[in-house]
Amino acid sequence: MPGISKTVVSLQPGKMDDATKFIDAQSGVVTELTGMIGFAVAVTGEDEITIIGLYESSQNARDASDKVQEIFAGMAPFVASPPDRGVYSGAWFQAK
Repeated sequence: MPGISKTVVSLQPGKMDDATKFIDAQSGVVTELTGMIGFAVAVTGEDEITIIGLYESSQNARDASDKVQEIFAGMAPFVASPPDRGVYSGAWFQAK
């Protein structure tokens, strides 16, 4: 069953642009993670983003945790609190 990670990131006020530029710069590293199918970033609040990662399996999502934490460490200047990441089993549906 596919694995889905959901990470909610609370940002410091006024740091949304910096955070999105950082994520853009790291997208190549993220998409090379073993089992990664893709990811999306949603603005879910004035100073909040939610990142959804789609993996071939939940184990792939869990195995990516160390690298993901390393990437989030680079976001330290922009975040208000540590990111909240969870890994779940789920399904995804490809558009035609």
